[in-house]
Amino acid sequence: MTKSKMYLASCVACGAVLAASAVVSGQMDLGPKVEKTFGAGLPRDRDALVFADDQYPVWQLTPEQKVYASINGARMKQQVVDLAQIAVRYRNAGHKWWGRLPGTTADREGMAYMTKAFEGLGLTVEHFPYVLPEDWRPTDWAASYKTADGKTIQLTTAFPVADTKATGAQTITAEAIWVGVGAGADFLGRDVKGKAVVIYSTFVPGGRSHSASDRAGLFNANTRAVRLGAAMVINVMGVPGNGQFQPEGGLRQIPQFTLSMDEGFALRDRLDKGEKVDVSFRLEVPELHNVPTEYTIATLPGMSDEQIVVMTHTDGYFQAAMDNAAGMASALEIARFYAQKPRQERPRTMKFIQFSDHHHGEVARGRKDVGIDATYPWSKVAVKLTMEHPSQTLLFMYNDGITPTNAVGAFRWNALGSPAFEKMVFDTLREFGVSVYADEDGPKNGNYAPSFHIIDHVIYHTSLDVPELVPATGLERATRAFAAALDRANKMTMLQLRGEHFPPKSGQGTITGNQAP
Repeated sequence: MTKSKMYLASCVACGAVLAASAVVSGQMDLGPKVEKTFGAGLPRDRDALVFADDQYPVWQLTPEQKVYASINGARMKQQVVDLAQIAVRYRNAGHKWWGRLPGTTADREGMAYMTKAFEGLGLTVEHFPYVLPEDWRPTDWAASYKTADGKTIQLTTAFPVADTKATGAQTITAEAIWVGVGAGADFLGRDVKGKAVVIYSTFVPGGRSHSASDRAGLFNANTRAVRLGAAMVINVMGVPGNGQFQPEGGLRQIPQFTLSMDEGFALRDRLDKGEKVDVSFRLEVPELHNVPTEYTIATLPGMSDEQIVVMTHTDGYFQAAMDNAAGMASALEIARFYAQKPRQERPRTMKFIQFSDHHHGEVARGRKDVGIDATYPWSKVAVKLTMEHPSQTLLFMYNDGITPTNAVGAFRWNALGSPAFEKMVFDTLREFGVSVYADEDGPKNGNYAPSFHIIDHVIYHTSLDVPELVPATGLERATRAFAAALDRANKMTMLQLRGEHFPPKSGQGTITGNQAP
C-alpha cells in the first residue's frame, strides 16, 4: 500500500465563521419541469415551504453545557453548503449521475477540502490511495411514454436505480400497467408479462427504504413484478413534488427506474381513464473498473496511545448535504473543538478517518489489506464515533402535499459497549435535545470497539438532500452532544467502556423501546 504523509500547512480557514444566529444560504434547485403538479411539493415549492435557519427553535445550554458553546452550527452549515456545491459543480460539468462519487473530480475536491481544514486546525493528515475494483455509473438515460392520442411525454424526473439492468443504446418499450403498492392482491388477475409495471412506493421512512423494495420487507413488490415477467419496473415515489430518487439495490434482471409523484400521478390519471400508454426507456452503463480513490487519517495527538476514532464517509448522491456533508462538517467541528485545547487536556489521541466509498462497496473499510477493516489496531480504540447524517428537518406528509417543519427530526442510533457506556450515550443525547428511535440499530463500521452514532435517513439518496433541509441548530445540538459524550468516555477506563464481554453476542445495543439499561 502506498502511503504519503502531508503535514501542517501554515494557515487554512475552512468555511466562514459566522455568528450563531446568521442565516446561511443553500441552493435547493426547483427541480425538473413537469407536465402537471399535485399538491404542495418539493423541490418545486421550496420558497413557500422551507424554513430558514433563524426560524428554528433554539436549544438553550445549561450552565454545565456552556463549555460546548463554541461548537457553532452556522459554521458547520456553511461547510455543508460548500461541500454540496462541489457536487453541483460536478453535475453542471455534464454528469447526469452525480454527487460526490469516488474517483471523480468531486471526490478529489471533497477530500482536499477536508484535508485543508484538518491541517488548518493543526492535525497531521495521512493519505492512503486504493482502487475500487468496479463501480456502476450510468452515462446517459431517457424515459418517456406515448399517450393514446400519439402525444409523447418526456419523463424529466426519471432516475435509474443503482445496479439495475442496462439497455445499452437500445430503447425498450412496453405497455404500462398500474398495480398500486404491489402487494400480492394487487397482482391478482393482472397480466404483467412483458409490461412496464408501475408501483406506488412510500418512504418507510426514507430514500432507501421504500415500501416496494425488498429492503423494507413489506410487499416485495419489485421482485414480485420480476417473477411475474415484467419487462421493466417503475417506482412512483410517494413524496409530493418533482424530486428524483436513487434508493440503490436495483433489479438485476430487468431495468428499474424511479419517478416523481408529479409525473407518476399524471401517468396514473391517464391509466385511470383506460388509456393505453407505452413507456420507453433507455439506460447506458458502460463498464467501469479500477477506480482510483483514497482514504485519509487526520491525527490529533493526546496524552496516550489509546484512541478516539471518528469515521466519516465523504461520498454521496445528488447534493449529498445531509448524507454526508453534515457528517463531514460535524467531524471538522469536533476536530476544531479539541484542537483548541492543550494536549494535556486530551487524554487520548484522536484519529479522524475519511473514506470515499460507503455507497460503492466499502472497499476501504471492508477489504483486507486496504487498512480500516479488522486489521486496524482496534484494541487501542476506546471509542469509535461514526459521523453520519446528524441533522435533518422533520417533514410530514399532509393530505396531498408535503410540509417541512421548523423542527429537527429524530434519529436511528446505536451505542455499543458496556451498559454504563450505552446509558451514558443515551442520556447525553437526550440532555442536548437529540431525539432517537425506540428501536436501536446495530453499530456502524464494525463492532470492533465501543461505538456510537446517530443517523437520519429520510431525504438521503434523493434530490431533496440539500443544505436547506440540514438545520444549523440540528448540527449544533448533535455535535455538542458528541463532544460531551467523548468527554464523558474519556473519564472511563477501557474496561468500563467495553464491559466484561465485548462485543455482545447480539452485535448491537441493548435498549429496546424505552427500556434503558
